[in-house]
Amino acid sequence: MTEISNITWEGRDIRLSYTPRWCTQIDHVEVESIDRTPLPITETGYKSHFFGPVDPIMSMDEIERMVIAWLDSEATKPAWQDYLLTSQQLSLF
Repeated sequence: MTEISNITWEGRDIRLSYTPRWCTQIDHVEVESIDRTPLPITETGYKSHFFGPVDPIMSMDEIERMVIAWLDSEATKPAWQDYLLTSQQLSLF
C-alpha cells in the first residue's frame, strides 16, 4: 500500500510517496517538488528511487527523515551550490 506525505524543505513544498514491497524484494519512494523546481537530488523536480527491502517496513516519519537527510547531504555539493547562485542571478546569455 502506497503512503503519501507532504514536507517542506528549505522553503520548497515536496510530495513523498512510499511503497514498501513495491516488488517483492524492492521498496520504492518518489520525491516530487510540488512546482517541479529542481532539488539537490534531481534537476527535474522528480526522483524515483528503489531500495531495500527494509525490514521492518519503514514508517512514513522515517521516510521523511531519510529524504530530508538525503536532500541536506546533496545540498552541500558544489553542483547544488552553483545552481542556487545562478538561479538567484539574472543571466544575459
